[in-house]
Amino acid sequence: MPDTTENPFVQMAVTYAGAVKQFLKVFHRHHKSLPDIYIFSLPRSGSTLLAEILNTNPETKTASESFAMNKDNLHILRNYFKEEFLSERYTDVSSYEFQSMVSYYAALSEGKTWNSYYWSDLLTRHHRFQTSRTLFKTHKMTYHFDDLMHHFQSDFGIYLMRNPIAVSLSRIRMGWSTYIDQFKDALKLADFISYELSQTIETIQNTGTALEKQVLSWCLENAVYLNNKQQNTLPENVITVFYEDLILNPKKTLLAICSKTNLEFHPDMLKMIARPSSGIIHSQKDVRKEIIAQNNLYLVNRWKEEVDKHSLLRIETLLNKFGYDFYIN
Repeated sequence: MPDTTENPFVQMAVTYAGAVKQFLKVFHRHHKSLPDIYIFSLPRSGSTLLAEILNTNPETKTASESFAMNKDNLHILRNYFKEEFLSERYTDVSSYEFQSMVSYYAALSEGKTWNSYYWSDLLTRHHRFQTSRTLFKTHKMTYHFDDLMHHFQSDFGIYLMRNPIAVSLSRIRMGWSTYIDQFKDALKLADFISYELSQTIETIQNTGTALEKQVLSWCLENAVYLNNKQQNTLPENVITVFYEDLILNPKKTLLAICSKTNLEFHPDMLKMIARPSSGIIHSQKDVRKEIIAQNNLYLVNRWKEEVDKHSLLRIETLLNKFGYDFYIN
């Protein structure tokens, strides 16, 4: 693919788009008067779809990927964090750094700063110039979801889960890394990871398949949430949502979300299920066709076509060792 960064027409288009955004900011009015909503999940779990569904609410603006490290967002993040702090995932941070996270989210919530992804819905019919609540979609805060929701007690959190094999296969196709090293030594997991489990982690790191390594990363990245759930210590302002329920039982799932988060349910939410989300760019071509055809069972179970029985058995054994056997069927 040719490099277009030196193309004067491309540069002109980027400059023009930036000028339009700056102009349109003048017309935006955001005054928080309703609780914000935080979506916590791993990438490839359906968070983009869920955010687009909830963004149909006219009072809501979306601040997606608040900690994304693209050029535009780095410009904003540097106002709150030191460059060396910024990372692909966040585990143990100092109290000062956590307070910086809180301050950043509060500034986004109150409209005092802008997130570069806020404009992702600019050209859709659901973009609003006057809003009163923020919908945060973040992939980097699974370790801190409980800390954040205990701090923002008047707001709501949605923890979105998806089958670990489906997520892992998608991440493998994308060539994405695991985060095993970062999470296996995290302080919140110290009491949970026994000697036997640490040996399992080491074995998979050294000799496991790509799928086993990604599923292990899924377990570790979701460990804080899953341990809260197992111990019945989830913050009261958090609701658990499974991608599979969202796809197969959308009305029931969305009604539960709306009830928990004080959102008004609207039939437009259901229509979004049958539309490929903007996250479809990361998916295989057949997925778009199946979404439009509303072949929802295929969307949920397609991962089964890619995993043999031997691999599935090894993954089930791993999930059992973590105590995460609720996805085994």
